[in-house]
Amino acid sequence: MKCPECGAEINDNDVFCGSCGAEIIYNNIDTENAEQKHDEKSDNKKNGSKNKKDSGKKEKKRSFKTTLKIAGVIAAVIVIAIIIVCVLDSVRSSKGRKIFEQVPLGRDIDIIEADTGAAFISGENSSYGALNHIADYDYICEAEDSVTVSGIKLPEWAVLLRKGSDNSVNEAVLYNFGAIKHNWMGSKTAAKIETAAIEYGVSAKSAERTLGLKPYTIIKESAENMSVYVYRYHYVDDESGNTVVMNFYVAVSDVDNQVKNVYDKQLDYLNLILQTENN
Repeated sequence: MKCPECGAEINDNDVFCGSCGAEIIYNNIDTENAEQKHDEKSDNKKNGSKNKKDSGKKEKKRSFKTTLKIAGVIAAVIVIAIIIVCVLDSVRSSKGRKIFEQVPLGRDIDIIEADTGAAFISGENSSYGALNHIADYDYICEAEDSVTVSGIKLPEWAVLLRKGSDNSVNEAVLYNFGAIKHNWMGSKTAAKIETAAIEYGVSAKSAERTLGLKPYTIIKESAENMSVYVYRYHYVDDESGNTVVMNFYVAVSDVDNQVKNVYDKQLDYLNLILQTENN
C-alpha cells in the first residue's frame, strides 16, 4: 500500500512511513461497520427465509383447520337432515298408531270417530286401489302421505275397521306400510328368529326391543281382548341359499299388556310376488 502523505510504498502493517515518518492510521471502524452490515444483511436474509417458511406452515395449518371445520359442518348438516327425516317418519307413522289405539271396540262408527277425532269412510273406498285387494273392511282411515312398496303405491298407514253381527265395530287393523317401504320382505336379519327369543309374560315393548323390528301390522279383536303384533323380516338360508320371508306374531293381552303367545309363519315368496304384481 502507499503512504497517504508522500505516496511511498509501505507494508500493510507499518505504523509509520519509512520515507516521511508520517503515522499511518487505518480506518478499522468502517471495516467493522461494513462487516456488521454484511452480517445483519445475512441475518435478515436468513430470518426472512425462516419467517417465510413459518408463515407458509401457519397458512397450511389455517387452511387445514378451515377444511376440517367445513367438513364438520357438512357432516353435522347431513346428520341433522337424517334425524329430521327419521323424526318426521316416526311422527307420521305414530299418528296412525295413535288413532288405532284409541279405537273403542264394541262401539258404532259415530262414537269411534268422536273418540279418535279421525274421519272414517265406509265401504272399500280407499284412494289406493291396491289396498282394497289386500283386506276386507267396513270403514277405513288412511294417511294423506303415500309410500311405494314393491312398485305399488299405498298409504303410509291405514286403520281398517270391521263390524260384527250387531253392526258395532269388533275388530281393528293397523297397516304400517311405512315399515316395509324400503323392502316388502321387511328387515333383513342374519338368520331365522326363534320364537323362544320372546318370553311369555313380558310387555309388548320388551318383546319389540328383543326383536329389534317395527310391527307392520297390528290386529285387535273385542272377542279375544288380544292384540296381535305382526313383524316381517327375511334372511338367506345357509343350506339352500334361498331368501326366506317370515311373519313373526306376538299376541299380547289388552288387559295386562303381557305376551300370551308367540308364533311365526313362512310366507310363500313366489305367490307373494305374483300377488303383488297382479295387484
